Amino acid sequence: MKKFDFIGNRYWAYLLSLTLIIGSWVYGALIKGPKFGIDFTGGVLVEVRVEEPQINTGTLRELFKGKVEGVLVQNVEGEGKNDFMIKAPADKDPNKTVKIIRKVLKEKFDGKVEIRKVEMIGPTVGKELREKGIMAIIYALIGILIYVAWRFEPIFAFGAVLALIHDALATTGIFMSVGREFSLPVIAALLTVIGYSINDTIVVYDRIRENMKVLLRSKPFEEIVNDSINQTLSRTVITSLTTLFVVLCLYLFGGGVINDFAFVLLVGITVGTYSSIFIASAIVVDWYKYVKKEK
Repeated sequence: MKKFDFIGNRYWAYLLSLTLIIGSWVYGALIKGPKFGIDFTGGVLVEVRVEEPQINTGTLRELFKGKVEGVLVQNVEGEGKNDFMIKAPADKDPNKTVKIIRKVLKEKFDGKVEIRKVEMIGPTVGKELREKGIMAIIYALIGILIYVAWRFEPIFAFGAVLALIHDALATTGIFMSVGREFSLPVIAALLTVIGYSINDTIVVYDRIRENMKVLLRSKPFEEIVNDSINQTLSRTVITSLTTLFVVLCLYLFGGGVINDFAFVLLVGITVGTYSSIFIASAIVVDWYKYVKKEK
């Protein structure tokens, strides 16, 4: 089997990661601006079915101009071509916003529109949900740091958590750059990505630990780590490709409700596989060399 020099090329990987993270965050957060769904900002969500063949999202959006500001309309995939999701901010009175939406639809499609679902979230609840979502990610990283430090060594925990932060930042940056909205399912997807990525990293770390017991006195640590990555490479790639195939099916055929969730998984698993191979173990090597030099 061909042996790849992952550790020898780690600085190129660092450069690629920094470029991806900084570029996506500058464009997504500063230039384009992050978008938050009604889960976090507060507002109303109305799902409707319109029994009119020529209707589309653009037509519906035009109806609310000058009546409800900031309305977003999208098709509900997987339900029917005339099923739409109408989202609107409602800073003060969500009930009033829902009444206006109902009135506009009734005036235009009297007898041909069915209100299928109405959800309302106040701005205070939205802010609380946003804070809890961020804290959930932070708690997950702290828990993983403690587990890996106990299961292996603190040096491995440091590498694992930095790689997970890398995954979260890269995935979030790409998500913002393509103009998608943050919502509770997106937070759930980010936590799933963190869990998936640490699983891959643990497999590599376990092989490194096994090889260290036998080879540490006869081989440089850098070479042991590179051999370990190569030994687990086929398992990592096959597992990731299998998972990506399932997630791709969810993204293409799962419908609009879980499209953002599937997109985060698609990006996150790709980035997580890359970081498990190129970043997590490389950080351990550099930290090990630094500690050895200090001693």
